[in-house]
Amino acid sequence: MKFRLFDIEFEINFLFFAIVCIALFANNYDFLYVLLFSSLHELGHILSLYLLGGKADKINVSFYGVGLKHSSVLTVSKEVVFLLSGIAVNSVFAILNLRRDINLALIVINALPIYPLDMGRCLKLVLDKYFNISVSYFVLYAFGFAALILLICYSIYSGKYSILIVSAYLAFWLLRGNL
Repeated sequence: MKFRLFDIEFEINFLFFAIVCIALFANNYDFLYVLLFSSLHELGHILSLYLLGGKADKINVSFYGVGLKHSSVLTVSKEVVFLLSGIAVNSVFAILNLRRDINLALIVINALPIYPLDMGRCLKLVLDKYFNISVSYFVLYAFGFAALILLICYSIYSGKYSILIVSAYLAFWLLRGNL
């Protein structure tokens, strides 16, 4: 379903409704909380984007939460603030002890230096500013690969196999090479 509101294109994917229905039917409220807090994470990005003088182009609601696309041209420092604003929102909720476990997980995942996660994007911005594209790409790929290996090892060691799903998604992005 697509529509425009406040000059922003919204797209709500059918899978979002399907996953929410399945989670409700299975009484899996933790998954719904993950969707809620990941959506609030993205809302933090949206609010900071507007406060920094940018504008959202498209907001996509899918089974993994809310995604934001923008074509605003921001300085590197403003872009870093924009990228870290989602982690800041989850930090506030964790400090307030509102589903601390879920918010801490979102903070840790988004703090991994893997593109397209928030810290991966920050790392790419900084590397692109100070190094040529081939050095930047190599360092970003190396950091991302090392973080992915650690994430997979942690998942297996701790027995938290749901993290392997996140790892597979991140491996797809990393191996795709669109950094």
